[in-house]
Amino acid sequence: MFKRMKTGASALALLIGISGAAFAQDREIVVAQGIDMPGFDIHDHRNTAVEAVMINMFDYLVMRDEKGVLQPALATDWEVISDQAIRFNLRKGVLFHDGTEMTAEDVSFSLDRVTKDPSVQLNLFYKAISDVEIVDEYTVIVRTHKPDAILLNRISNVGSGIVPKHYVEKVGWEGFATAPIGTGPFKFVEWRRDDRVIMDVFPEHWRGRAHWDRLVHRTIPESSTRVGELMSGGVDIALPVPEQELARINATDGVETKPSPTSRVMNLFLNTKEGSPLHDPKVREAVDLAIDEQGLIDLVMGGMGVPTRASIVPGITDVPMELFGTYLYDPERAVELLKEAGYGPGELTIPLAGPKGRYPRDAELLEVISVMLNQVGIKTELSILEWSAFQSRYWGIQNIDGMVLIGNASPLGDGYQQTYRFVCGALWSEMTGWCDERFSELVLAASTSTDRVERPKQLGEAYHILTEGRPILPLFQLENIVGMSSAIDWTPDANESLWMYRAHPKGN
Repeated sequence: MFKRMKTGASALALLIGISGAAFAQDREIVVAQGIDMPGFDIHDHRNTAVEAVMINMFDYLVMRDEKGVLQPALATDWEVISDQAIRFNLRKGVLFHDGTEMTAEDVSFSLDRVTKDPSVQLNLFYKAISDVEIVDEYTVIVRTHKPDAILLNRISNVGSGIVPKHYVEKVGWEGFATAPIGTGPFKFVEWRRDDRVIMDVFPEHWRGRAHWDRLVHRTIPESSTRVGELMSGGVDIALPVPEQELARINATDGVETKPSPTSRVMNLFLNTKEGSPLHDPKVREAVDLAIDEQGLIDLVMGGMGVPTRASIVPGITDVPMELFGTYLYDPERAVELLKEAGYGPGELTIPLAGPKGRYPRDAELLEVISVMLNQVGIKTELSILEWSAFQSRYWGIQNIDGMVLIGNASPLGDGYQQTYRFVCGALWSEMTGWCDERFSELVLAASTSTDRVERPKQLGEAYHILTEGRPILPLFQLENIVGMSSAIDWTPDANESLWMYRAHPKGN
């Protein structure tokens, strides 16, 4: 019986030749990322790497296919009945992992908390929803406070994963966060903090049985260790893989790499509040002009990535794509701007912080950015933190010291996502201290607009205002490298999802 053989891809390829009955006994797939789960409360996180694990345990009413197109899931179909309401017909016979059937009561219960509880982090995405009406056992109507152009986008993410009402009412959300139950293709078995999450296949899944008997998500912060585990057969899929490991992996039998353009853009968030040197627009522009984005891509990322002047990538709706694929780099002008702002060479010091192990080459990016700034006369106080420490210090706080490196994805697939948190009084506005009334007016208007002509204009103007204001300096679109067993058939998607229902052994 196959428990797991340490030769990775070659072992898996060998087992493909074994009879189906024997092979199906213990097929295990192991995936490695750099960070651990904070728990399994589907509403209280804002991290794509967390959703990448949870998507295996939970289904949504609507889910994206490998091309990012919205498809029916727990809802078989839907109908827009007004500019503030959509009727969803639910799939019958869907079972939770405890064997009970999913109904409209569970859908209403699941969405009610995330839409009404401001203490959970994903409420930001869902508070546009006003209520979920139960029409009958298999029909719900989701209503919004105002017209909402992206309601379907909202409910295609893990915050709208459907949970069993009876179970949460029994154990509470704290109990659920350590022993979750969903309708997904895999069911929770065990969580070993800072080590792994273990899931078993759920044979009664409505899509049919997954190809794997067991799915393990391992937490391996060090890139070199992740790669070593991949090459020794300890894991089947590893990400992210550093660019410098590409040649070694691709020269090894049984493993390979796949590039994966993402919706994530690497950014520097700036403290523009009074008292900070970055309050001066000239200093912010000098920082922008001092950074050679294409140089970062070439020197640090091995040529993988595309510079951008806004947090936008291809495939996102209603964004000004003329800002994508361009960047500003003029170190001589940066020196002049600093002089105009009253700073000579070496007279300005700005804190620069970021994580280690969360994004590909994140620590190296920070070091090279620090050098680029130093070349125009800006000193930096560099702080590189492990992900847990970085989260505690910077994630979701209302203040940053100077500049912070954060990668932002766009799972909603719409231009609104990277603008609404900069509306005056919203999280990123409070964090950076930047507030522009015209920008806020445009974004709020776009949030309720269903006009397919006017809405792109509103968001386009908003992005240009944000680009000129520079509370955030987009650097480049991130392209991940995924390392994987050559015996597995699976293609990563732009949303960085690790949905292993789609993965299967080659030849099966």
